[in-house]
Amino acid sequence: MTTAPDPAELTPPTDPARYGRRRAFGVAFWAVLALVVVVFAVGVAGARLWPRISGAAPADPASGVQPVLALPDLGLTRPAAPPPPDESAPLEPSAEITALQARVAALEAGQTRTVNAAAAALAAASLAEATQGSGPFDAELAALERLMPLSAEVRALKPFAEGGAPSRAALAAEFDTAAAKASIAARDPGEAGGFLARLRHALSSIVTIRQVGTTTGDAPDAVLARADAAVAEGDIAGALTLLRDLPPTAAQAMAPWQSRALQRVAVDRQVAAVRSRAISDLVDVSREQP
Repeated sequence: MTTAPDPAELTPPTDPARYGRRRAFGVAFWAVLALVVVVFAVGVAGARLWPRISGAAPADPASGVQPVLALPDLGLTRPAAPPPPDESAPLEPSAEITALQARVAALEAGQTRTVNAAAAALAAASLAEATQGSGPFDAELAALERLMPLSAEVRALKPFAEGGAPSRAALAAEFDTAAAKASIAARDPGEAGGFLARLRHALSSIVTIRQVGTTTGDAPDAVLARADAAVAEGDIAGALTLLRDLPPTAAQAMAPWQSRALQRVAVDRQVAAVRSRAISDLVDVSREQP
């Protein structure tokens, strides 16, 4: 069973335009197509004319290298690049590094002074020990002179360095003989004395009788006794001071001993000054250390 057709479908159209042939493309399509053609033509023409206008070399199709376009000079200059750092020039240290370097230098200098001062003190002690005997001490003095080249006390010891100076023990052993000669010389009556006085003096030169127990008074034997006690205690300088009270004849007899004793006193005085200076320098340097 078939359905009856719709009357509207069976009725023919009344508009004549609907019976005409339909167009494939409209006006808008052709307008867009014409615009594309014009733009393409302008692009091709511009590509061919731009090298002539700008001065750039045309592209070589065989090499495949694209031309480099030369930009017009607008009077603008590029800023100059900063020069590369000079690696050979030394870099200036910072303030902190400079202060640290100064601190290290000061410590090193202080340590050097301390070592030198300590070495000088040890050398002075060795010299003092060497001078206690009667032998030479030139080696010890030369070692100290290298550490204290400007010391006047060290230079003053040079005349005694090779031969040495008599020790206190040697001077004490020699004193009795020298004092006996001084006692005999003190009793010499001289040309003004009588026969008996000159005879007693001659006999006393054979057998010396000196009063060693008497230490008071101004008699030559008393002066010699006090000097003998000072020598026994090691006070050579004190003994020399006491011997100044002897009469001229006795003093002349004691002159050889006094000359040797003066050498000992001079050496002891200079050595004591050297040791004091060396110890003082060591103390001062130690106080300067931080």
